[in-house]
Amino acid sequence: MTSEQVTWDDCQQLLSNAPRAVAPLDSQAVVLYGAGGKGRECLGMLQAAGIRVRAMIDQKPSADIEGVPVCLPEDPLVRRLAVEECIAVVSVFNFNVDPLPVHCLLASLGFNRVVGMAALRQLFPVPKTFWLSDSDEMTPPPGAAEWLFHRLVDGQSRQLFYEALALRRTFEPSWLRCVNQLDQYLPAGIPLPRQGLRFLDGGAFNGDTIHSLQKSGCTFDAIAAFEPDPANFLSMQKSVSDSRLKCETLLWPCGLDSTTRQLRFRSGGVASSGIDSDGESFIQTVAIDQAMPHFRPNYVKLDIEGAESAAISGMREMLIQSQPNMAVCVYHCPRDLWELPQAVDELLPEHKFYLRSHGWNGFDLVLYACRSGA
Repeated sequence: MTSEQVTWDDCQQLLSNAPRAVAPLDSQAVVLYGAGGKGRECLGMLQAAGIRVRAMIDQKPSADIEGVPVCLPEDPLVRRLAVEECIAVVSVFNFNVDPLPVHCLLASLGFNRVVGMAALRQLFPVPKTFWLSDSDEMTPPPGAAEWLFHRLVDGQSRQLFYEALALRRTFEPSWLRCVNQLDQYLPAGIPLPRQGLRFLDGGAFNGDTIHSLQKSGCTFDAIAAFEPDPANFLSMQKSVSDSRLKCETLLWPCGLDSTTRQLRFRSGGVASSGIDSDGESFIQTVAIDQAMPHFRPNYVKLDIEGAESAAISGMREMLIQSQPNMAVCVYHCPRDLWELPQAVDELLPEHKFYLRSHGWNGFDLVLYACRSGA
């Protein structure tokens, strides 16, 4: 199905069908593909559920993990376990790894059943998996889905919306494959400002977005960047300093929120640092309307690990007054896909909505809201 063909009827039919049933693992032995952090999480989860994990496959074999051997795909043990009808579980789930070749590789090795992370989530409460949940919780009610489908202004956006729904209903890695990792926050064909940016960067990480926009030829009149993770903030501070930007630059070691307060935080100097009730530290959060009541951006980016809704609530007056272009990540929580566009639409009803995909596994799915006539 191409972007010229997808219709609301296609989406409606997809949502009217029951989600694909996922057969239980029961007592069958399992092989995990991926021995990184998510693989170790899955190993512990499956073992706790009484599922026997016979081996872990990884392109970088290592010592045994919890008594489970870690081997290369070409290891004879892997072929033997496939012949013994073990189930292969893909325990890799991040923006940087295309899952489809992994599924194909496991099938070529002889595994009759390959289970991806979205399907596994239907059987077990896989920890911290962003947009993953029970299938019905990951897809919008028909009214919200129809509204968003028609609110998106171009065929590519509607196609991506359809494919996001298909991935969440079928769990097949063949969906949501139009991924461009090189142009996030400045994708071709979307009328975003490139000169004289007054840029509000929510979730500035190590300054990568500012650097990327500058490298793409954008010029800045002002920057207000927010990054609560201490290690990330120091990296961002250095990056911005090294870039020699000649504009008003405000760097805040804070998170964005609906109000100004302190919250527990999971840090570690990584892109996925975020607010967490079990976090090991505390951070300061601020509401833009309280902290910067007179800042008037023309471009706002929000990539704040699930706090986007609260941040939008905390910048209502600024959004109404400034009418900025926006880039909002809609993949951190299951309902973000439709609830965040609804929140933006309430405040920016005349903006044009686009959807673009910048990462594998449903990651880096971004709503772009652009001023009409921009």
